[in-house]
Amino acid sequence: MAGSASSRLTIKPSPQQGPRPQLELSTKVRPGGQRPLSEVELDEDEVLIDGFDATLAGEVVRITAVLERTCVYVDRGGDRRLARKEELLVEANKLPIRRRGPT
Repeated sequence: MAGSASSRLTIKPSPQQGPRPQLELSTKVRPGGQRPLSEVELDEDEVLIDGFDATLAGEVVRITAVLERTCVYVDRGGDRRLARKEELLVEANKLPIRRRGPT
């Protein structure tokens, strides 16, 4: 019968694109104190690595992914949600910022 077989999804690994660029800890000094994540300026060769805490509406949340204008965080129930960078308060001098090294 058509449509009675179970559907299967196969995920194939993508081919290697070459070595990933090395990331080094940024040495740029940033001021302390809480500020919106949207106000933290990164140099062109700097990357904000996910996996840090931020405050959202008075509650500490874990950031798991950083996008252009938003971030993915995990709420108390374990669900992933989106928040705008303007809503997330962070300590700029404690963020996991890395600098792209030579490739």
